[in-house]
Amino acid sequence: MDSIDDRVSLGERGEDAAASFLETRGHRVIARRFRTQQGEIDLISQRGSHLYFVEVKVRRHHHNEFRYGDGLQAVGPRKQRKIVSVSQIFIDRNRLHGLVPHFSVIAIDQHAKAAELHFLPDAFDAT
Repeated sequence: MDSIDDRVSLGERGEDAAASFLETRGHRVIARRFRTQQGEIDLISQRGSHLYFVEVKVRRHHHNEFRYGDGLQAVGPRKQRKIVSVSQIFIDRNRLHGLVPHFSVIAIDQHAKAAELHFLPDAFDAT
């Protein structure tokens, strides 16, 4: 079983990988681990007139097994509502009302020898 420190480290490495992935695709990461009393958003990026609120999910698989767990499954309705609520606070605080919001998930499957990243740019909507 992984310790809490191992999971935190894995999560931080996953967020770093997700940020790099977004930057190579023309995104500018404008916030990491944006926290409010309502919750947290892992990454927030902007690409043109689009604003991406990104939840990063990292899963570790052992013995070369492959079980890609859809990142959307890991972000249930309650978490989605929190992300939408926190995104509105971010938009209001930074006066970014003119940008188009996207609610995204980056799922990273960590295998023994490699990692596979899956980007769902519009994983859910604000409704």
